[in-house]
Amino acid sequence: MSIPEQNKTGSAGSAASESSRSSREAETQAMLELARDIARVFEEKKARDTLIMDLQKVNPYFCYFVITTATSVVHLRSLARDVFKQFGHLLPEKTGLRPNDVDSGWVILDFIDVVVHIFLDEQRRYYNLERLWGDAGLIEENR
Repeated sequence: MSIPEQNKTGSAGSAASESSRSSREAETQAMLELARDIARVFEEKKARDTLIMDLQKVNPYFCYFVITTATSVVHLRSLARDVFKQFGHLLPEKTGLRPNDVDSGWVILDFIDVVVHIFLDEQRRYYNLERLWGDAGLIEENR
């Protein structure tokens, strides 16, 4: 007796679904590692109050925010430049840092699934992304 066609397709579909899930999990893990690596750069460069927010359950468009505070405009520019140097190859094409970005006191670097926010203190308190995205979880780091 042969296996009915429906069961054959179901098994293949199940294997494809499992493979797709594994691929998504690996991609999510890679994005988390990127977020952690960027956070480490910020810590090494003496940025303040760096955190990683897990947005996967509250937003379908990106996985993580990395948020940090620079101590001055010069520090803000330096932090953004360091992230560009180390991870710029992962940014979408034609992404660059414009002078107005730094002058605003808030630089956003969009790695698609990881969005990096570098603030001056006043802008971070004003925009308060932690409160705005308060339903998102925080990634606890062992520092």
